[in-house]
Amino acid sequence: MNTYQEQLQKHLPDIQEFLTSLFLEDTKITITIFEETQAEETSAKLRDNDIVLYTRDEALEIDVFAILDEEWFGLLSSVMLGVEEKKFNEVTKDLLKNFSGELTETLKKKLAEEGLETGFGEVDVFQLNDLEELQNHTNYFYGEMEVEGLADDKVRAAILIGDPEAQKVVEEAEEPEEIIEEEDGEVLEETLEEEPELPEETLGAEEEVISAKYIEFEDFEDTPAFENENGNSMDLLKDVEMDVSVELGRIELPLGKVLQLSKGSVIELEKLAGEPVDILVNGQRIAHGEVVVIDEHFGVRISNLITTRQRLATLS
Repeated sequence: MNTYQEQLQKHLPDIQEFLTSLFLEDTKITITIFEETQAEETSAKLRDNDIVLYTRDEALEIDVFAILDEEWFGLLSSVMLGVEEKKFNEVTKDLLKNFSGELTETLKKKLAEEGLETGFGEVDVFQLNDLEELQNHTNYFYGEMEVEGLADDKVRAAILIGDPEAQKVVEEAEEPEEIIEEEDGEVLEETLEEEPELPEETLGAEEEVISAKYIEFEDFEDTPAFENENGNSMDLLKDVEMDVSVELGRIELPLGKVLQLSKGSVIELEKLAGEPVDILVNGQRIAHGEVVVIDEHFGVRISNLITTRQRLATLS
């Protein structure tokens, strides 16, 4: 138990840093309780409106539950949506899933830096009445925490970590396969015995009916691509309008930095100055080029064009 408590205490600063970047408020987390408990006793330690975030580490074969009280609904929705939503619904469920997924990825990177490989799967969101069905252990380590700085009062959170030495044993019912096979064999044997023998003439007639005939198919390899027999199939499509756009570059930002953006903020893209920009048609890249100014408008000069056949294949 001390090992899990020490690990949790060790990574509290990482969790606090994540919460600070998200809520833009200094946070402090204190562990108030850490104890070992049986699976059937865990629900009694929680509240009816608590929400359950669940993932499983397949590498270590342990369940990990994060339990948040309903006050987290309002906190997350205010920051991420700009509207306070205090009830459990599809909106708050998605918010909690995104929030927990980002936090899990942060902790996985920290653990990887320490040489600890984890196999955490996707985080799912459940209500308290689903907890019992999700549990795969008979014993758990239960930790309760208080989070300061996010609201006027302390916000409650808890964690459940499955004991890897206390896995639930699932007994599988054995199916009488041998008996079924014997019965099937007897039925098949009886059926074969009951079938009358056919005269040789009848068997010969059946063989004649089944005789095969070789059929030659037309070779289509010489037909030009994107043309019908008159060679004008593309003419019907020449008046179709396509969406042409130019992509200057991209970059991935953590949610905390996105929330900090304001008027005058500068976003540095991954593409370097002078690099060719991508020219897209209906979202598909067809060429590279460089940005130019034509009178009062921006334009793009194509510097590298993909072949016509490749472009048509991409657009189709």
